[in-house]
Amino acid sequence: KCMKRWSAIILASTLGVSIVPTPVQSASILETALGGAAAMVYVEKELRRMDDEGQADILKQTQAKTGYYENDAAQARIRNITDRIEVTPDVKRKYAVYVNPEEDFNAFMTIGGVMAFHKAAMDQLDDDALAYVVGHEIAHGEHRDVINGLRKSIGTQTLVQIATAGSGVGGAILGDLAVNYIDNQVFTMGQEKTADKDGFKHFTAAGYNPGGAAAAMAILRDEYGDKYREGLVSVLAPNNHPKTSSRVTENVKRMKEYSGNRVDVKENTVYVNNKPIYAPPAAGVYTGEVRAYIMAGKLAKLYHDNQMENARITQDGTVVYV
Repeated sequence: KCMKRWSAIILASTLGVSIVPTPVQSASILETALGGAAAMVYVEKELRRMDDEGQADILKQTQAKTGYYENDAAQARIRNITDRIEVTPDVKRKYAVYVNPEEDFNAFMTIGGVMAFHKAAMDQLDDDALAYVVGHEIAHGEHRDVINGLRKSIGTQTLVQIATAGSGVGGAILGDLAVNYIDNQVFTMGQEKTADKDGFKHFTAAGYNPGGAAAAMAILRDEYGDKYREGLVSVLAPNNHPKTSSRVTENVKRMKEYSGNRVDVKENTVYVNNKPIYAPPAAGVYTGEVRAYIMAGKLAKLYHDNQMENARITQDGTVVYV
């Protein structure tokens, strides 16, 4: 200790600095470091408590921040889809869900198992595609991804302030941070890929059309592009979601596996047993590609449920009969 102190004094003299580190200053640095570690333990415990017990408060605060879409049909629709997925075997938690009036395509899960869906996502997706997005968000909730992201977003100084403020004030500060975190919510690429995979499992277990996953991602890609940064810009602003076109491809693969490798979509054409069956044209709000995923998903579900053993597929003009 003496050698380190004298080295600091010599260095300070060489630089023309008259301030010399004191044992008090060293203790203060040590206390801050120890305080940060202790605060991290406290905050982790408090976040988990909020995630388990704070749903009602977080829901109220989140709705106040985002607004609430005053449409009973939309609210009932998202609640019904969530209820249907919640009762599947791999979902262990109960979720609060609502629609906000935002006009961009988005949805998010926050702490406490609170999910919000933007009005635009509701308007653009049918129930099968929307159910995949619900399954994806529920996967984040089941893995408690929000706790990990929120914890990493809090600096050491703020951690210490929260821990020393007392349970009431500290909890309130964390609640505010959790609600404000919605604006800058970041999951890792690995967390997003896992949520895609588990989301597919959740929504198909609830009986939804497995083609809805690829359809949802195709609609998202067509609306906003790939939302993927490459090259130097990806270092400056890292991607937190896989490339949207690759999410379409991965969900087609999952659908094919779900069918026992009997049903596929290639170049907007539905294939059954490696034979091209039909390339749907665009119709209404759907592109031909999206219609292919929906049709293939219906066939994949029939194969998965062992209802295609004696089936025959024929085509009459633009109508395909099974």
